Amino acid sequence: MLGALVFTIYLVLGIMMAACLLPEKRPMVRLWAGGVMGMIAFMWSNVPFSFIFGFTVASHLCGLAFTVLLTFALYFYRCKKDGVTLAPTRDWARKLFGDFSGFVKDDGRLMLLVLPFMIFGIVCLLNHSFYDVNGTYYTGQCTYGDMNFHLGIITSLKEQGTFPPDYSICPGNQLDYYFLCDSVSSSLYLLGMGLRAAYVLPMIFGFLFVFMGFWFVAEAVLKSFPKASVAFLLFFLNGGFGTFYFLDNLRKDPGNFTQIFTEYYHTPTNFVNSQGGTTNICWTNTVVDMMLPQRATLFGWMVLFLAIFLLYNSVFEGREEPKERHFIAAGVIAGLLPMVQTYSYFTIGLVAIAWLVYSCIRDKFRWPILRSWLCFGIPALALSIPQLKIWIFGAVGGESFISIAFNAYNESDNWLWFWVKNVGLVFILLLPAFISASKKLKLMYSAGLLIFVVTEFVKFQTFAYDNNKLYLMWYAFSTLIVAELLVNCYKKLEGIRGRSVIAVILLIIATNAAVLTMGREIYSGFRPQSYSLYDAKAVRAAAFVEDNTPADSMFICYNNHNNAIACLTGRNIFVGSGTFLYSHDVGYADRQSALTSIFNDRDAFERYKEEYGFDYAYISEYERNNLNKGDFIEDYLEETYTLVYNSDGIKIFDLNRPLAG
Repeated sequence: MLGALVFTIYLVLGIMMAACLLPEKRPMVRLWAGGVMGMIAFMWSNVPFSFIFGFTVASHLCGLAFTVLLTFALYFYRCKKDGVTLAPTRDWARKLFGDFSGFVKDDGRLMLLVLPFMIFGIVCLLNHSFYDVNGTYYTGQCTYGDMNFHLGIITSLKEQGTFPPDYSICPGNQLDYYFLCDSVSSSLYLLGMGLRAAYVLPMIFGFLFVFMGFWFVAEAVLKSFPKASVAFLLFFLNGGFGTFYFLDNLRKDPGNFTQIFTEYYHTPTNFVNSQGGTTNICWTNTVVDMMLPQRATLFGWMVLFLAIFLLYNSVFEGREEPKERHFIAAGVIAGLLPMVQTYSYFTIGLVAIAWLVYSCIRDKFRWPILRSWLCFGIPALALSIPQLKIWIFGAVGGESFISIAFNAYNESDNWLWFWVKNVGLVFILLLPAFISASKKLKLMYSAGLLIFVVTEFVKFQTFAYDNNKLYLMWYAFSTLIVAELLVNCYKKLEGIRGRSVIAVILLIIATNAAVLTMGREIYSGFRPQSYSLYDAKAVRAAAFVEDNTPADSMFICYNNHNNAIACLTGRNIFVGSGTFLYSHDVGYADRQSALTSIFNDRDAFERYKEEYGFDYAYISEYERNNLNKGDFIEDYLEETYTLVYNSDGIKIFDLNRPLAG
């Protein structure tokens, strides 16, 4: 399969790049960094050529050729620098790429730590990603909403090939979203991979690289497997004291607890409202509320952790030769972040500001350190500014994404209590952990503090809820110093009976909310608990549309979030769900308000058809149940236009083929 082959080639090329750029690192680090670099190259390499050829096979072949040339340029540079012969010899590979013998043994404990999280992630990806049961596509809880938006981008980019792309759910408006998280699947789909496989495959690697990336950052900072592992567990099993809301009156009503596994978003990490009022539990779990449903966050963190790893090594790990090379690599990677996820770009920017101040003061503003930071800053800005101008800030149509708003994430609680109950043990231990931390750890944590302070005062998107993508990066830094405190305390209790029991109790307190949330999520993906996303009737109609209509057709239909036409066929619809468009600041309100008159007023229908160029009308139970206000136009369409599809109560009319007479 061409898609799988090209994807594999990029991963191999990425590993070759990492071997050239990070020869001093051990093999597992190079494999992880190379995998991330390969994914970045796969996302980005076609973009310059897509401006010329569109999002086509030609642009992808050009991108692959460019990546091959870049990789071999690094290879020749490395050979020349290290005096390695270009011709393969007996020890050529070892000299160039390092000795990989024993790398599984060296990092075997890490693999065992990551394995259960990967199994969980793969199972959830498989039982959440629109799997087929008798023709109906099902999903789990956390992907019931966002996945539809991502599918619409994936299919429309592949089908229409327009670049830069528009919103297929509001055509005529340029897509102002960091869409590379979706174009990676569009590329696989374009190259012959099935839609479901194209959706899942890059996410599996994204999960692996995020898990490994956080661990390698933690290991670099803490220099200890136990400490890095505790930080790993605290970050990916994050949660506060939300479970106590479900234990309330448990003896009187056992259902108060079991609703975690049966109700939609009644989990200990995401439970904003209850029957008794506002609970304000919104400290979303990193795995099931971020990485699984929010592809941009998944791939953004994948790239971000590599950038932080390189920058940390540059700033804190001595003054050896690789330092400047790491600065350059971190700058290039940071500069490519905005269209993977802009929040991750803001994060690395804040991290860089905090560590820039520290390193310049430490080195008394000497030219070598300033030059090193220029090696980071110039590519980070030069590569990012065009992205921000074209796609993020240049395409929005209404109020600004960014605004000043203190404590906007907290809806109703006292400030301190909000953070205690949501973040839990890590927040309680944060102050003593900071006080007891070494000077180096405190300086490292300055980046986390800056992220938290800025995020407390700035709302980065229309929904304050989206600030959690930055808060969770503050939390990532927080887990590092808390893990340092916990393991040090455990060591000091050596010889005291019961210290293992204390450790287990603390671990349960810190992670129980996440474990219950993750249990709910994996359970929600299996039948019969799973959610019907596209019923068999809509799937059959979508297959007809894909086979029998032009790729750039516009459909007039209802704006349900799980619209099979927009999500499965990549065709345009007049207007999609406000759930997606509102948070992107797209001006959709006039179109949404016009839907009712379009479907109940013949003159309005013809007027809007002429203005917007409707090609097809789609009539299903969604339209009949939600838009019929007494003068529904279904009969008028049958009398006026050619009916090209009529099955299972779904009708599709070709509006470019009026009936004679």
